[in-house]
Amino acid sequence: MADCDGMKLQGVPVLVTGGSGFVGSRIAAWLAAQGADVRAVVRHAGAHPGLESPRITQVEGDFTDAATARRLCEGRELVFHAAATIGRDVKEALHVNVTGTAILAGAARAAGCRRFVHISTLSVYDFQSGRAEFAEDAPRRMIGKTYAHSPAATPHYGITKAEAERVLQVEMKHGLPATIFRLGAVLGVHPTSSWAIKVPAKVRAGQVPVLGDGSDIMPWTHVDNVVHAIGLALDRPASIGRAYNVADGDVAWRDFIGEMRSWFPGAPPAPVIPAEQAEPGDKFIGHCPNTRLKAELNYAPLRTYAEGMAEAAAWWKKSGLKKID
Repeated sequence: MADCDGMKLQGVPVLVTGGSGFVGSRIAAWLAAQGADVRAVVRHAGAHPGLESPRITQVEGDFTDAATARRLCEGRELVFHAAATIGRDVKEALHVNVTGTAILAGAARAAGCRRFVHISTLSVYDFQSGRAEFAEDAPRRMIGKTYAHSPAATPHYGITKAEAERVLQVEMKHGLPATIFRLGAVLGVHPTSSWAIKVPAKVRAGQVPVLGDGSDIMPWTHVDNVVHAIGLALDRPASIGRAYNVADGDVAWRDFIGEMRSWFPGAPPAPVIPAEQAEPGDKFIGHCPNTRLKAELNYAPLRTYAEGMAEAAAWWKKSGLKKID
């Protein structure tokens, strides 16, 4: 991973939200390995994987509260905002993903933070807009518009994350130096990992369907690639004010589901939704090129799709008899 030759992190005070989550914990661990003084925001302090370093201090706090957000950002030079909710309650999604981002970004600007890194998602794109591919200038989802499909677990996630980017861009116009990363399906193992732990558990139970012939794509990346991209951005001031797709390739949904089913002998077949049930023009997700990431940050992925899937397969071989909530 990038060692941030352009931005020395030794002793630099940083804040990471979503510290006990999959991506947030990996960011925190990498920062600590670079010598940063990491303040990791968690719901409940404890033995969270990835937060073992003595350079990481766990802090319980609600960043959606303005006074708390000010205290969290006070004295921090860098802020990494990885916290979000993917829950089904739309009010909670709006509060955490939109209002929370606005409050935290405002607090970071007031505290004079010199970089704000926002973790977003490819789910922000309006995949029913008719485009062949979705680069960073593609239309994003909007509150009040109905979408036929969501590549996320709930329709609220993509919409509220798109709105979170909009409120962040308001703070950017007022001087907050921020960079946005829109992630594909993130491979890698962690107790909260969706694509390596939670989705395979549903595949094992026959609860993940395919549409038609299963040729819909899934843009993927690996958590190590995400952290690598962030490190490259910190080295390059030109990344301030920019958004980047972090997607290292596309895999057909049928192949993704099929490989996971191979981990579970006796797993039921994936349910099939007939293609004729889809409305004309409906699209689950589209190709999201990482051309900008490669051109502006000289990015190349560290981990492959095969490595990410092998990592998950090994976890399931060792731990797969355990119940996953």
